[in-house]
Amino acid sequence: MAVRAVELKFVSKPSRTYRPRHLTPWYKRINFNSEEVLRTCSPLPLRWFYAKQMHRGATMATAFKKVSRTKQSKFARGLSGIAFSVLLASCGGGDTPTSLSSPSSTPPPPAPITYTSATLSKSYQIHTVSSSDVVPEYVYAGVTYQRGVADIFPQGSISVDFQKDRFPELIIPLNKAYGTPVFARLPYIYLSNANGKLEFRQAENDQFPSVFGARRSSILTVNGSPSAFFVAHNVSGVYNDPSAYGTAVLAVGGASGAKVRADLIPRITSQSGLAANGTDAHAMATGDINGDGKQDILIANWLHREGFEPLFLVQNAEGSFTSRSSTFLDQLNSVPLLNPNQDPYRQNNLWLDAHIADLNGDGFGDIVAGFGHGSSYSYVFWNNKGDFSFDNKTPLPASVYGTENSLHMETRTTDIDKDGDLDLIISYSRYSPYYGGDYLQILRNDAGKFADITSTAVKQEDADVYAGRLEWSPSLYIKDLNRDGKDDIVFARLDGTLRIYINQQGSSFRKVTVSLPKSEGFGKLIGFDDFDGDGNFEAVYWQYGGTEDRKDYYVNLYKLTFA
Repeated sequence: MAVRAVELKFVSKPSRTYRPRHLTPWYKRINFNSEEVLRTCSPLPLRWFYAKQMHRGATMATAFKKVSRTKQSKFARGLSGIAFSVLLASCGGGDTPTSLSSPSSTPPPPAPITYTSATLSKSYQIHTVSSSDVVPEYVYAGVTYQRGVADIFPQGSISVDFQKDRFPELIIPLNKAYGTPVFARLPYIYLSNANGKLEFRQAENDQFPSVFGARRSSILTVNGSPSAFFVAHNVSGVYNDPSAYGTAVLAVGGASGAKVRADLIPRITSQSGLAANGTDAHAMATGDINGDGKQDILIANWLHREGFEPLFLVQNAEGSFTSRSSTFLDQLNSVPLLNPNQDPYRQNNLWLDAHIADLNGDGFGDIVAGFGHGSSYSYVFWNNKGDFSFDNKTPLPASVYGTENSLHMETRTTDIDKDGDLDLIISYSRYSPYYGGDYLQILRNDAGKFADITSTAVKQEDADVYAGRLEWSPSLYIKDLNRDGKDDIVFARLDGTLRIYINQQGSSFRKVTVSLPKSEGFGKLIGFDDFDGDGNFEAVYWQYGGTEDRKDYYVNLYKLTFA
């Protein structure tokens, strides 16, 4: 019997794709011929199963998906390691060792790094924005604010490698005079990336419409192109004014960068007199709703009667979208209070956050819905082959704030413990004091059952958790900082201080805190990515300056260095 040694080398490469790692099967992320190895290296029962499926005409990827998750997990664990050699019997003959990953063309995987401290150092200034417009005295959430220069602040910023060249671009939606009677629209800031350096180009920014900012943004793939979608809710001080609403914006990537593609989006509003792309949504998410492999959009509009209906935008084959109404989505806008005596003037919770992820591995995106301004659990609504029912749901464990004072702000998913299930990372704030504090909750997903491991997984500061009024932050990022194959957590406080949680064993995180240099003041984190493609991460901040009569804002990039 001819026997040959085959060396298999697993190569860890930084992810440079718009597609989250957990959406790409592991066997498509390994740098060798997956089908050959599966047929030859699998335990005998699995090899028999693959052979049977292949005989029926299935691809190896399809055959693998038919194996139970337990068998997949056992097989994946059997292949774990950086490099190993196996003997294959009857693999085509010959005695010459064959390398499936050429050492001459592929660098060795970087060794995992143990971080104990970090620093931020300013690299360069990218852009500046100024405001001299004055707003009158106004009341926001029960507090009176004096007349003064209008504020500008970013929200919903997102980095996407639109050109698929390893250098992500950054889009920064802006809110001006938020919560005041003044109607102030601004275009987004689009920062191009020329071989690793972010820059503002006026010609490329002229395509973006002037809008009322963006409350939510999300990455998706449109007809194979990396893209981003944005929505906003009513941001004026007069919340029933029919002209004060947000705008849906779709930016689609290509060889020359992002292009705004309003032509791909159908009419969203249901009443005449409203812009076709108008929105009043505090929540939005993207994911595969109907299991066809294309990413769809959920817009959680609040005001159906006023023409802003919550709906799905289902992606078609060529990249356009078709709107789909849903009574289920309407129900999410009327979730009753757990404690009906809590507020005699409110009967329903507000739908604050939405997230789509396949949490049970059936190929269909499930919905995580978060609420606030009332009393409610957050829920996972399970996707039944493209359909949802309000009764088919799982309540999630309450946050440290309890069901009557929690505001579910942000949701992220990643496989923290590498067991094949996507786990949940949720950030909360409090209703009282109004949007006061930040709390991260870690929920381990065990086959659709969610266990709260926060108390043992991450150490949080009381000063963060129980901060004052309007001291909250949406800046939550999931990245593999130390290149060990496990995702870490980056959360930025309102002043720009980074709370970095390094994933150690899938059940605990080591905290590293880093602040902006004292000489640079404070700022709001608006981007966190490897913008220059060197394998390390950079942080982009929105920072403040100006005079009594003018407010200046600076977009600055900082290098994050670990030690």
